[in-house]
Amino acid sequence: MKRNKRGGAALVAILIMLILVAAGTAVMIVTGKGRIREAEDIPAVAHMDSSAADSGQDVSGTGTDVSASEQPVESEPEPEEVYPVPQKSADYKDIDYKGLQMSAKHAMLLDLDTNEIVAGSKYDRKVYPASLTKVMTLLVAVENVKDPKAKYKFTEKDLAPLIEENASMAGFSIGESVTFSDLLYASVLRSGADGTLGLANLVAGSEKEFVKLMNQKAQAMGLENTRFTNASGLHDDNHYSTCLDMERILACAMQNETCKKVLTTKEYTTTKTKKFHPDGITLYSIVEERLAGWFVDLDADNNADGKIIGGKTGFTDEAGFCMEYIYKYEDKIYLAITCFSATQESSTEDCIKVLENYVPKKK
Repeated sequence: MKRNKRGGAALVAILIMLILVAAGTAVMIVTGKGRIREAEDIPAVAHMDSSAADSGQDVSGTGTDVSASEQPVESEPEPEEVYPVPQKSADYKDIDYKGLQMSAKHAMLLDLDTNEIVAGSKYDRKVYPASLTKVMTLLVAVENVKDPKAKYKFTEKDLAPLIEENASMAGFSIGESVTFSDLLYASVLRSGADGTLGLANLVAGSEKEFVKLMNQKAQAMGLENTRFTNASGLHDDNHYSTCLDMERILACAMQNETCKKVLTTKEYTTTKTKKFHPDGITLYSIVEERLAGWFVDLDADNNADGKIIGGKTGFTDEAGFCMEYIYKYEDKIYLAITCFSATQESSTEDCIKVLENYVPKKK
């Protein structure tokens, strides 16, 4: 059989094309494998959304872990202050105010070290605290002042209403600039309403705002039977407390070194002011003045036992005469309070009777 030359050429051409196609495929396969291998050698890139990154979430499923050092550290909340309610001691006694011929019917004795009520009478009944209020004023001012070196300048608007109210005053003058420390001692030692108003304005901008701080403190302490309407204790039907609550406030103040120092100081001289008081104002403790000639005799031997080291007095027509004593005996501190005594002298005597008859004698 003879071969057709044109048909043979076509066949050759087809064969050549098949060879070229096969070679191209092989090249593509080899090249493709190389590209796949290259892709396998590249580490995976984690695409983390911003919320996951910001929160420090574990995103290991995407190929990346957020290290512990990169996670935000949560700050521990500051511990809240604890104000335990005093409980009656195992040897608690009712104060026999009738048998002791006390003028005050509301009274209480607190052991500061154990926070126990040693003795009491109607100490959970509502009373008007008068200037015992200033212990809370002292505490709130010390805890909230931003700049203890700041001064307050008195205006006529400050002092005129206090004079009209016949409020007790330390003696600051209109236009006088007074230090924070001077205001503290004036408020407690002389029970000065000018001192408490100066503190309120210096610390909170106004007495109204300062009273809010006082009531917030009372609420934080769990004093459910206490409400303040002013910083000085001037009478208001809606300004009230109890002997128990006032003792708790005094106990709290005694845990603050600045307050404790003020409450137990007998004499203090204010900063000299050239125009008004070139020698300063010497402030004598009213508590010390009331104690003149008195002492605590626990064993009836006519000798002093322990010592009253500080406290606070108070009076309004509605509140009667009020007294709080800080009494040190041996290595113990006791807080005594009497409210609604008939006279200034009887308030001193009433409080001393509480101490003499109910402070546990040393064995």
